[in-house]
Amino acid sequence: MSLLTIIQTAADRIGVVRPTAIIGSADIQVRNLLGLAQQEGRDLASRFNWQALTKEKTFTAVATAAQPGAIPTDFDRMIDGSMWNRTRDNWIAGPMTIQDWQAIQATVAPNVTEGFRIRGDSLLITPTPTAGDIYAYEYVSLHWASAADGTAPTRDGFESDTDIAWLREELITLGVVWRFLRARGLDYSEAFTTYEIAVKRAMNRDGGSPIIVMGGPDSEYLPPRARTPDGNWNL
Repeated sequence: MSLLTIIQTAADRIGVVRPTAIIGSADIQVRNLLGLAQQEGRDLASRFNWQALTKEKTFTAVATAAQPGAIPTDFDRMIDGSMWNRTRDNWIAGPMTIQDWQAIQATVAPNVTEGFRIRGDSLLITPTPTAGDIYAYEYVSLHWASAADGTAPTRDGFESDTDIAWLREELITLGVVWRFLRARGLDYSEAFTTYEIAVKRAMNRDGGSPIIVMGGPDSEYLPPRARTPDGNWNL
């Protein structure tokens, strides 16, 4: 589905004339539907760490606290607990609180565990990293739409009638419907309930779910990291 088909489907469900063009239309109702679709897309993107909007960022450290280029231009929010120093196989704690960061800066003894915080749109690491170390983390992008032939989301809104959403189009359609009813002062309770149920269902299914072993840890489900072989420690 494209922006045009999303708006047309929403118009059919609302019971208004379906438009033949969206972007650039002078029709007030069409402009209203477009604005609601843009709002729904941005709000929906911010509600959950959707796998379609999740990206990986890697960067090479320099020997300063602030790491140039470590924050991509489409950065919205970081996936908690995902930052690692791949060179040294260390997990990087954070984001640190302002208080913890300042306490470390005022301490003579260097911090043993690497940590980070984001300040002024810059990613800072303590203690000062070794130049050349490779760091990586996952984040959620601001971009949730693209041109029809796009291979990844590259826009934070629709720019043409043929643009597509990288979120489920049905969710955006449902969002436009209840928002339109609310804007017109009509009863939107049922439409909103239907929308919320669909969103929660999509969240539960998005990207799959981890296996939970109720009987305790099992090596079959551990991540593929270095393990101690069975046997004794005698050499």
